[in-house]
Amino acid sequence: MAKSIVISSGHGKKIRGASGYLDEVDEARRVVEKVATYLRSAGVTTTVFHDDVSTTQSDNLNRIVNFHNAQPSHDLDVSVHFNAYQTTSKPMGSEVLYVSSAGGDVARACVDAIVAASGLINRGPKKRTDLKFLNSCDEVSVLIETCFVDSKADEGIYESKFDPICRAIAQSLAGKAIAPSPEPEPPGLPSQPGERPLIGKGDTGPAVVEVQTVLGIVPADGDFGSITEGGVKGFQRATGLGADGIVGPDTWDELDDLESRKANGEERLSPKMIADICEVAGDSMIAAYGWKDRGKMPIGYTQGVALCFALAQKWLAIGDPAAVRMARKNTGNKDKDALAWYADKFGALGMSNSKDGIDTLRHLFALMLGLGPRESSGRYCEGRDTTADNVQPDTAEAGMFQTSWNVRSSDSTIAPLLAEFWENPNGFLMEFQEGVKPDANDLDNFGTGDGAKYQFLSKYAPCFHAFVTALGLRSLRQHWGPINRSEVELKDQANDMLMQVQVLVEAGEETPPPIPPVDLLPTITIKIDPPGSARVVIIGGAAEVA
Repeated sequence: MAKSIVISSGHGKKIRGASGYLDEVDEARRVVEKVATYLRSAGVTTTVFHDDVSTTQSDNLNRIVNFHNAQPSHDLDVSVHFNAYQTTSKPMGSEVLYVSSAGGDVARACVDAIVAASGLINRGPKKRTDLKFLNSCDEVSVLIETCFVDSKADEGIYESKFDPICRAIAQSLAGKAIAPSPEPEPPGLPSQPGERPLIGKGDTGPAVVEVQTVLGIVPADGDFGSITEGGVKGFQRATGLGADGIVGPDTWDELDDLESRKANGEERLSPKMIADICEVAGDSMIAAYGWKDRGKMPIGYTQGVALCFALAQKWLAIGDPAAVRMARKNTGNKDKDALAWYADKFGALGMSNSKDGIDTLRHLFALMLGLGPRESSGRYCEGRDTTADNVQPDTAEAGMFQTSWNVRSSDSTIAPLLAEFWENPNGFLMEFQEGVKPDANDLDNFGTGDGAKYQFLSKYAPCFHAFVTALGLRSLRQHWGPINRSEVELKDQANDMLMQVQVLVEAGEETPPPIPPVDLLPTITIKIDPPGSARVVIIGGAAEVA
């Protein structure tokens, strides 16, 4: 049972650690302070350190270790960090590092407690002999890797379970139960229920995190900077508010409405189907392909387009008018139909578009996989082309395919999509975000009305944008310069990946009914005459051979 602990945050104010959906330095400091509060409430002498002055990594490591070793005799040295690997929507988990056997006991208790309190994946205690903090501290030491900053799933768990995680760490270090404490009201938030603060550029704190989370801005770091300001302005234009970038009562009301619509809206695909499709896309050859003059795309782009195709396939199966229009056979009109314009390229790869249906739909999305690299380098959040003079709400391009709202006049099924996705704005945003970060000028929009709504939804519900583009390619292909110049690459690897997705969707997720007990099975006797070998085929059931 530790009676005295020295705990510090990893890295420093000027020597930043990993960043993604979370910032390692900021969150490590937040965890350290909360854990220290819990430890002190349990009577554990606790000393905290954050490095605000070091300017080199070597200086930072030495300063942290020297501080720990300069403290009076104590039981435990603890360093709090956050892990990183690559941007992903998948959960990654928590681990605690150690070097000594005594440290191993603490590490196991700590990681088990974190996982039990939060639901994070348990990566276990891990022995590391190459870390200065563990090797150089005089007392028993552990290094906590709380979760992964670049995992969207970890970020969500961490934010929702922050207090239980910190309490669990404190209890494991102290070796005893610690009573929960009520969360103090965050500074700057009003005490009256239902009230929200007026916030804008330069503000920080939980209210900013809430705005960023609702608008899907990553990372949701609580810092109201240029990216958040652009996102707020773009949202204000889409909702008919004055675009001042200040979140006041009217903007809070619209944010609440957006959050409610997204929460109440039906998920477009099941979580299992989404995970399976993302795995197929991530493992595909097209995901690793280096597109001409663009290179490899963010994994979010490839898996996002795959998910859009899966949804289009499901819509086609129920006869949705938009999906039916996407999947109609080559019209032969090269002036309007991208499939006609690219007929020779499709033919060279053996992709026939001579019939209405799923094959033509799949080939269309294969072509779209090649369009995104040319238009946006696969970035779902791409703003308008700033080299073009198109700042009217109907002409301002938006999204990964750089489509503008005036394309709607080319097909009667496009306009209804705006109402469909505005009411239910679930459109695979999290999956498209993997490997992509918006820039300061990406999220603002132009104008007002449906054109501004279109621009917002193109980046907030990327599947909406993909469907509008798919329809436009069939009826207004000259809208896209890379299509007109035949610069878009059509790859059979794209078609192969989408075929795997198609098979997944066709298979569905139904669990076959259990086979009834033997005494309830119908008995069918088959007599072979004349005697000899026979092949028996059973359709629609299972058999037990007696």
